[in-house]
Amino acid sequence: MKHSQNPATGEISLRQTPLPLLSAFFMVYIFVSGGSFGIEEMVSSSGPGLTLLLLITLPFFWAMPMALAACELGSAMPNTGFYDWTKRALGPFWGFLSAWWWTLATLVDTSLYVVLAANYLQGYLGFNQNLFYFACWFVIGAFAVINILGLRLVALSSVIFSVLIISPFLVLIIVGLANWQFNPFHPIVPPGQNLMGGDGALILGLSVGLWMYSGYESLSTLSGEMSNSERIIPKALMLALPFVALMYLLPTLASLAAFGQWDRFGVAGTGDSVSFIDIGRSLGGTALGHALLASALLGNLALYLDYMGSCARPLYALADDKLFPEFLLRVSPRFGTPVAAIVTVAAINCVLIIGPFQTLVIIDVMLMVAAYALILISLVRLRVREPQLPRPYRIPLGTAGLWLMIATPLGLIVLVIYLAGIDRSLIFFGTNELRIFGWSIGWYAALSFLGLATGPLAYYLFTRKKKTA
Repeated sequence: MKHSQNPATGEISLRQTPLPLLSAFFMVYIFVSGGSFGIEEMVSSSGPGLTLLLLITLPFFWAMPMALAACELGSAMPNTGFYDWTKRALGPFWGFLSAWWWTLATLVDTSLYVVLAANYLQGYLGFNQNLFYFACWFVIGAFAVINILGLRLVALSSVIFSVLIISPFLVLIIVGLANWQFNPFHPIVPPGQNLMGGDGALILGLSVGLWMYSGYESLSTLSGEMSNSERIIPKALMLALPFVALMYLLPTLASLAAFGQWDRFGVAGTGDSVSFIDIGRSLGGTALGHALLASALLGNLALYLDYMGSCARPLYALADDKLFPEFLLRVSPRFGTPVAAIVTVAAINCVLIIGPFQTLVIIDVMLMVAAYALILISLVRLRVREPQLPRPYRIPLGTAGLWLMIATPLGLIVLVIYLAGIDRSLIFFGTNELRIFGWSIGWYAALSFLGLATGPLAYYLFTRKKKTA
């Protein structure tokens, strides 16, 4: 382990430890997936055929470019994260925006994972709302302690969580394929629904699909505490890429083929809808249903555990550049972890779970894809600006090839923004619209662009404070 102290300032640096490949692989799996739940809503909204086609194609056109970009940039700049990549390639302003947008979205996301996990427990045990909040706060506190204790414990927990999450789905796949009765691709889209448009099947499927195949950059935020990041992270990403795709595709295919009734697919416990839990109970009995329920609970807990630590690191990096309050630089002298940043994330989550802030999850996709666009552009920009920069993992493409590779995910980002629309409000607010200077703008688009605008505003405020300090 590396654990040092700056002799000039006396500040304690982050501790570095080697991370085994298996641990890194399962951490990537959790960052990206954390289980297969969530696809059910995609099936009923976009249609079974389109859902399966998106699950097959998005790994090639969305996930693979992001994973390859993380491999090359992470190997070229080991022990750094995507904030440093974009800052070096595009300058401090764009680097700040990538970290701000990503962190803002992740803070809201992580609070939602805790709420979802507590909802599963509440539905199973039937406790009241006061105990619900206590359960949320207990999880937040316990997982903050695990993150403070160090990356090795987080990695071990991720391996255990992953095995418990995946096992019931493997049984569901076997049982479902063994009882194949229906054409899982029929119909392609729901009858009477158009493919394109602000409320069409494609935008609904893309919004969920892009979110479900996102997260390949997240492990890079922890690379500052990995002594072997340039070697392990690319291997873990390339192994996790096909595995995640299969763990999305096969349970969905098997459930549609054996159970049918695609129009009833949805979130567990919502009206007449059926989730993977209900389908597992129908096909494999009560034991499989309970195992899938446990998988859903553990999946949300695992996502929260890993993203809590990942979210804390950009805060630490921004504070190190004097763009966030300097108290966030406090490092545990015993464990070498950014204790102040971790506690800050935990404190924000404690507030978010009790307020109406969970509704902000609707702008997550927009904030996240904006940060991804900057990461992808940074990949090509650094190839042009610093062609001699050592890259232990180098994508076997020239500059033109890289532009072609990132053109598809960038195009998907533009498509989602366009279809979400300035004249539609997507799924969340019906057809309600705002009128601004004679322009019609959907609530979803308005909130999304407002969220994006907080980035330049925050940069102005922090840099102004930095200059006057």
